[in-house]
Amino acid sequence: MQARTDPLVIGAVGGSGTRVFTRIAGHAGVFMGGDLDRQEDSRPVSGFYGEFASEYLAANGDLGHEREQQLSRRLAKCLDQHLEGLPGADCPWGVKNPRSMLMLPLWHRSFPRMRFLHVIRDGRDMAYSGNANQIRRHGRAVLGADFDRPAPERAILWWAHVNGLAADYGEAELEDRYSRIRLEDLCARPKRTIRSLYAFLDLTGPTKEAVAEVEAPPTLGRWRERPPAEVAPLTELAGSALKRFGYGF
Repeated sequence: MQARTDPLVIGAVGGSGTRVFTRIAGHAGVFMGGDLDRQEDSRPVSGFYGEFASEYLAANGDLGHEREQQLSRRLAKCLDQHLEGLPGADCPWGVKNPRSMLMLPLWHRSFPRMRFLHVIRDGRDMAYSGNANQIRRHGRAVLGADFDRPAPERAILWWAHVNGLAADYGEAELEDRYSRIRLEDLCARPKRTIRSLYAFLDLTGPTKEAVAEVEAPPTLGRWRERPPAEVAPLTELAGSALKRFGYGF
């Protein structure tokens, strides 16, 4: 299918709040796919990750040229399905699937002009998230023996590791085609954050309608309801990542 070669790719740790960004992008005219699940993730791309993400992560992304070419061709076929219903070849398009950040270098090699939106939420919130799909599917490939830690420790180690890798790659390789937005900032300052997102996309959109999509989840800041003695070890485990992403102690 003929389509632009500068897609918007949205990724995060599952449960970080990516769904609202699909809707905001849609208000700016970005086609986010014709086959979405109830989380507004791309179903074809989810199938691709289910098939290949663990293999890719276990190899630290180094699959060799021939195998990577196989994966790239498979991704292209999945994107043909994802783009069914694209209004036209010049229409901006994107993919929202949290696991996209786990295979960011593969995306970048397939689409050198892509933009990556990295959505992030406080790791202590994520330590108590009920959404453990990424960890369940791919955690052992990344965490090794740490996969057997208690669930909150495992979750915050996953959060620190995969967000750190995505940020490292985005800052070094994507430069101005990389943007990181904290869910907390979107909820606290929606108008300003949405305007900065539109500027990143080099698009315009109706700010009022996009702001109306933003609603802080009732679980935002849930870690503050836990006993401090319980949270302290989690903060210590992920301290450098929490500081890097602006989450003070």
